[in-house]
Amino acid sequence: MSTENGSRANGTDQVGKVFLVRRHGLRECLVCGELFDRRTAPAHAEVNCYTDVEFCLLEPSRGGKHVTD
Repeated sequence: MSTENGSRANGTDQVGKVFLVRRHGLRECLVCGELFDRRTAPAHAEVNCYTDVEFCLLEPSRGGKHVTD
């Protein structure tokens, strides 16, 4: 059950990524900083993503941005 503002009435936590709504309805993922539209944001919420620096250090072979670039 949800209240008017979308929070759960029974006080349980909800786990997931946080997005900020930006101009033109784009959503910015607060983990990786990428922008998504209303349709693609829910799909992105289900995948693992990393900040630019962490992504580069943890998995540089998978396309992470290098700090020196």
